[in-house]
Parts: sequence; structure tokens; C-alpha cells
Amino acid sequence: MKAIILPFFLFLITLCIAQEKEYVVTKDGDTIYGKITRASSFLNPSKVRFKIKDTNGNKKLLNPKEVETIKSLKGVDGQCIIKTVYGKWFVKMIIDGKIKVYQLIDGVIFYTSKDNSEIRLTDFGGFNNKKESHSRIRLLLNDNSDILKEFDLLDGTQKNILYIIEKYNTLEK
Repeated sequence: MKAIILPFFLFLITLCIAQEKEYVVTKDGDTIYGKITRASSFLNPSKVRFKIKDTNGNKKLLNPKEVETIKSLKGVDGQCIIKTVYGKWFVKMIIDGKIKVYQLIDGVIFYTSKDNSEIRLTDFGGFNNKKESHSRIRLLLNDNSDILKEFDLLDGTQKNILYIIEKYNTLEK
């Protein structure tokens, strides 16, 4: 009996993994499955662009104005969710939860979204003023007095902000 169960579970795991695919969801709500890669620009190497090779072999450069979500599995950014902000830039989700934190692809600028609201610039850490960073994030935490008390004892550093958002999300599940 055990000899039958092990291959069965291995088959199920393989089936679940095989069903996970890379895709793009457009602003129109269409989903395109295929291989996602970064596209490089020789004239402007700092500009991050993505392209998709769909299941029919068609290649398309992805315009941030047209993209809602990219799910990448094995690309340069690893397994992640990539969104667009302001129709101009791609941002990678680095924290998922009630408060989502995104980071500009190949950048140090942070964006947030609470309760699946619009993604907004909420830059913190890096060269930002710690007090200003603290006050930007404090607004997101004002519905949890315990977290807010702990956060008020911390400096507004990038490390502290990411820590407190992770803790907030854990408590809000």
C-alpha cells in the first residue's frame, strides 16, 4: 500500500507545479500566458522593460500603460508579482498582506497599497529623512494601536519599516 501512496503523492506534486505558469494580465483584463523576460534597451539601459513570448510563439514588448500584473517564475526577478504604477514603471511586490509593499524594479523607491487600494508612492529608507519616512508609514498603521505604539518607539529606517509592516500583516490575518 505504501508503495502506491508515494508515487501518487509525487504525481500530485508534479501536477500542481506544472500548472503554475508565467502570465501577464492587461488593463483590459485579458490574461496572456507565456515566458516573461526582461528586455534591455541599448540607448537607455536604466529603463526596465519586459516582454512576453506567448504560447503561440508570438513576442510582445510590454507597455506599463497596458499591464496590470505580471507573474514571473524564473526570470531575473525570480518568482514574484510585478505591477505597474502610474502607467510608467514596473514595481515588484516585496511584502504581501493587508499592506503590500512594492519596490521599483532596479531601484530603491518604495510604493505601498493598503486593502488592495491603488499603489502609491510611499518612499522610505535610503536617503529619505527618517522622520518623514516614519510619518508616511504611520498613516498606514493607524488602525492598529499596538503596532502604532511599537512603531513610534522605532526610527523610520527602511529595516524598521519593513519589519513593522510584516508584523502588522501577520497580526491582521
